[in-house]
Amino acid sequence: MNYKKGLLLAVVPLMLGSCQPTGVQPYQKTISPAGAPAICFYDQGNTGTFFTNSKPANVLAELSTDNYGMVVFDFYNGLKAIKSNNLNYKLARILTGGNLYLVGIDKTEAPTKDDHIVSFGQGLLPDLAYKKLYSEDIVNATTYVNAVTDAQAVLASGKFEGEDVDYVLIAQPALFATMSNQNAATRGRLTVIESLRTKWKETFNQDAIPQAGLFVNTTYYNANKQYFDEQFALIDQRIETAIEDVETVKRIMDNQIPSLDDQKNFFGFNSNVAKNVQSSPATPNGFALVNSSEAENIDISAFLNALGVEEDYSSYIL
Repeated sequence: MNYKKGLLLAVVPLMLGSCQPTGVQPYQKTISPAGAPAICFYDQGNTGTFFTNSKPANVLAELSTDNYGMVVFDFYNGLKAIKSNNLNYKLARILTGGNLYLVGIDKTEAPTKDDHIVSFGQGLLPDLAYKKLYSEDIVNATTYVNAVTDAQAVLASGKFEGEDVDYVLIAQPALFATMSNQNAATRGRLTVIESLRTKWKETFNQDAIPQAGLFVNTTYYNANKQYFDEQFALIDQRIETAIEDVETVKRIMDNQIPSLDDQKNFFGFNSNVAKNVQSSPATPNGFALVNSSEAENIDISAFLNALGVEEDYSSYIL
C-alpha cells in the first residue's frame, strides 16, 4: 500500500481569498487542527472556507459529519476512525512528515526512568511513534497533556501541576515559539535532545514520520471532482512555497490578518514564527512539510508495520 494516490501534477494559479465569499457550500470548507498543518493553508486566513480548532478531538469529530469537504487530522487515527465507524472520508494526502522533538529542561542528555517527562495526545500518532522509539521504563515515566498547546505551556513554565518537569515532547512550531519567548520561565534552560524523525530514520530506515493527513469527503469529492483536484494542486503549491519562499507566506499572512495575536489564535502560530521555523539553517523546513514528490515515496503500509499495526487501510486511501 505505497501511498502514491491523490497527488496532482497540474499547476493551478494560486488564488488568494481577499473577501468573504457568499453562498459557501459545505464541500468548499476545510478544518484543521491549529499548528503545523495549518501552514498548508497560509493564504486562507480570511476566505471564510478554512477553519482551525486547537482541540484535536473537535477536529476528529468532524469526520463523522458532512460539515466539511476536507478535514486535516493525524492520518493514522483518522484512518482508524473511518474504518471503525464506516465514515464518509478517505485519505487524500500526507501533509507533514515528522516535526517532533524531545526537549530537556536543564538537561543535556537522554532521559532516564527517574526523570519527569511530559508528552501530549496519548494514543495519537506522535505518542505511538514515541512509544516505539523509547524504552518501556521511559514511557512509563511519561505524563500526558491533551494537546501540543498544553505541552507548550509546560515547556514554558517547566512545571506540570506544580511539579518540576525534566523533559517535554513537543512539535514545531510550538518549540520555536517557546524557545524564543523572552517571558518563559525556562528561557535559556532548554536543550533539544533529539529529533524523533531523525531517530525514526536511524531505527527503521524510513525518511518520515507521517503525521497530518488530508481527508476528503467522498460524497462531495465524487460530485465535485474538478473542484477538489484544483484544491489538491493548490495545497501542493502552498507547501512548495512554504518550503522554498517563506517570505511570501509571511507577506500573505500579514496582509490577510494584520495582527500577530490574531494570526496565532487562528493558525496556532504567527507569521514571524512561520518565517523563522521554515528558514532556520539548523532545521530547515521545521514544519516538516511534505512536498508532492516526497509524498509519493511515503510507504504508509511500511510505516504502520513499524508501529506494529497490521490492519489494511488501503480501501480508505483515495
